[in-house]
Amino acid sequence: MDTRDRKNQLQCIVDEGLLVNRRDMVRVLRDLGPVRYQDLIDGEIAHQGEGIIVNVVANDQNATVILNKRLYLNVNAFDYLSLSADEAGGTLVDLVSDQRTLRLIPTSDPMQEQEHGVIVEATGSSREALDRIFGDHFAEVYLEDDSDDED
Repeated sequence: MDTRDRKNQLQCIVDEGLLVNRRDMVRVLRDLGPVRYQDLIDGEIAHQGEGIIVNVVANDQNATVILNKRLYLNVNAFDYLSLSADEAGGTLVDLVSDQRTLRLIPTSDPMQEQEHGVIVEATGSSREALDRIFGDHFAEVYLEDDSDDED
């Protein structure tokens, strides 16, 4: 398969769609920051609240945990991520698995954050800059190798 064939098979999602690739799911989740969340079981709200995404992983060891207004997410606990809009035009990010959906609704506007100098360009010193701006309030992202190779 040549490069052009591979490129034509890659998704292009604009505002709405489904993601099944774990790396794509992590990329979307790690930027959300503060969110409102709803834990939906069979379409009914079981829990809801507000918090900030502080950790996003893709592995077989960690649970997804929401505690003390902090969200620790493991994308391997979900089948796919759905992007859509609510009636008011706000973004809905649904992590879906069987009868459970964890709905995340971003509460910050990235354009306003950028105007106020909150967005930091990815450079070698971005970790230090993010530490100064957010302290412990930004997502750490760890991706496990998706291969089945065991040591």
